[in-house]
Amino acid sequence: MPAATLTIPVTVKTPAHAALVKDFVVAAAGASDVVVDATAGKATLRYEFPGDIDPLMRRLYERGLANSATLAVLVSVRANAGSAANPSNLIATLNNSASVTNASYDGKTVAATIAAAGEAMRYLYDEIVAAGLTPI
Repeated sequence: MPAATLTIPVTVKTPAHAALVKDFVVAAAGASDVVVDATAGKATLRYEFPGDIDPLMRRLYERGLANSATLAVLVSVRANAGSAANPSNLIATLNNSASVTNASYDGKTVAATIAAAGEAMRYLYDEIVAAGLTPI
């Protein structure tokens, strides 16, 4: 299954908060390579894409550890063989949606800020595939 790099803004006021965030993220199905940066207030991880981020976000919100309804996503992609990939339409479509902002594509990676919900991850995945790209 493809993976994406996620950056989740978190509220980390004590070392105990940082440990709790890390515990929650490490325990999330599909999560790996977890780093919690207390100073920057973020958790960065690899996550199965599109995956279901809802259980993790719910746990963070319940404990007051998530401080944003959005997260940053980086997805490595490749053009499908024989497909006329259309990344400019992809970026326009993503940036015109209600659940995605700041979408960009550099020829290898789709980056975006999305709503911190499984539907937004699925939407992003579906639009990438519809544009003739494959998440890797």
